[in-house]
Amino acid sequence: MRREEILRSFEVASGIIRSPGKFEGEPVWAPYFWEMLLDGIADEEDDGEVVTFHVTDADRAEFPELAEIAVIRMWERQDGFVCSESS
Repeated sequence: MRREEILRSFEVASGIIRSPGKFEGEPVWAPYFWEMLLDGIADEEDDGEVVTFHVTDADRAEFPELAEIAVIRMWERQDGFVCSESS
């Protein structure tokens, strides 16, 4: 899911998805990485629940917000909401 598609599909304010649903409250880039997870493209699976992505230059080109981010971890809560943390 590219940035343009995310911006068409979700209400985004200050880089955070505000639309109700599984990505609500997450950064604009969350659906992009979640789609990669669903396609089996995660770099690491920490414990069977949390997956890790190493942010690439291509990711940063699509999402400039990732300029200072090296790693993203994502998981899905039992209620179906997606959560992420970055470092």
